Amino acid sequence: MTRRHLFHIAARVLALPASAEFYTRWLSAAPNEYRPVFFGPEDFEALESITEILIPTDETPGAKDARCAQFIDFVLDASTGYAPETQTRWRVAMSALEKAGFHKADRRGREELVEAMSAPERDPSRWHPAFAAYRLIKRENTFAFYTAHAGIIESLDYRGNTYNPVFPACQHPEHHVV
Repeated sequence: MTRRHLFHIAARVLALPASAEFYTRWLSAAPNEYRPVFFGPEDFEALESITEILIPTDETPGAKDARCAQFIDFVLDASTGYAPETQTRWRVAMSALEKAGFHKADRRGREELVEAMSAPERDPSRWHPAFAAYRLIKRENTFAFYTAHAGIIESLDYRGNTYNPVFPACQHPEHHVV
């Protein structure tokens, strides 16, 4: 057993009480019964809305189905005392969203704001005061979604512990043998 392995085990053990409490509360509650711990009600509602805009529900589950905002809330609450800079970054991000008018906007207005906030991704000459908030939320929402059952299993159809005996898209004969 290496030191690194021992450290990983210790970290997991230390996280168990908070994780057990969260997952018990999270899994037993209906999605709309969740009570945020880190975020206030207005910030949480705004976070939930932007995560849904970024990964909407269509023929596959979206961020709401994967409970991405709830996961982000849990991680931030669990980081109390360990990562204050992360919590500060999120407080600043939510403040930037509010200053941009996101909290007070209706659904259509929020979609337009997300479009405007994301403009610097497509055109580096553009600027938006809430771009950093948008990037932070997009990154963490993507992580939360694709590590949730709804994202990895239901959307990506990941099967795990499988392999491709052949690689049909590859035209190199030496790559067709496992």
